[in-house]
Amino acid sequence: DDAPVTVNGLDLAVTKTVDDPTPSEGDTITYTITVENLGPIDATGVVIEDVFPAGLSGFTYTPDVGTFNTATDLWTVGNLDNGDTATLVVTAVVDAGTSGTTIDNTASLNNVDQPDADPTNNQDTATITVDQVDLAITKVVDNAGPSTGDTITYTITVTNNGDGTATGVNVTEDLPSDGETFTL
Repeated sequence: DDAPVTVNGLDLAVTKTVDDPTPSEGDTITYTITVENLGPIDATGVVIEDVFPAGLSGFTYTPDVGTFNTATDLWTVGNLDNGDTATLVVTAVVDAGTSGTTIDNTASLNNVDQPDADPTNNQDTATITVDQVDLAITKVVDNAGPSTGDTITYTITVTNNGDGTATGVNVTEDLPSDGETFTL
């Protein structure tokens, strides 16, 4: 005689968000990783993996449950009862040299002791696009055909055509040495 056995699985859902999807270089951003036990049973041995990509540094990790191991990039949540949620907050600094790049960061379920009935929601990706700086320099003169002794004015304009904030901008002007006198 056969007796059917139903093995109760569970459904863990992982979500990842970022507070500023369009930061500038040097900005501090905050990721929030959440794992929720959608049930119907309690989960044990819950581990979430979150490997941060190049372009970010200066991390701080604050889990409300469990611990985050920076050597393995694993957040050990442990037990997560039916209906409960655990959250990991990670702050990071956007590195110099990343202007105009897109950085994807994925958190995913690494382990759970019970079968997960819906693996389609076991990972989530948060994407940032680092603001781009695009500097343009123009130089114009108010009189292109001056006579000897005339005063002319050069106007140098620096424009940021990008969506990022440019910092530490220096403009160098090479002045000719052919008898002109300059006043700055």
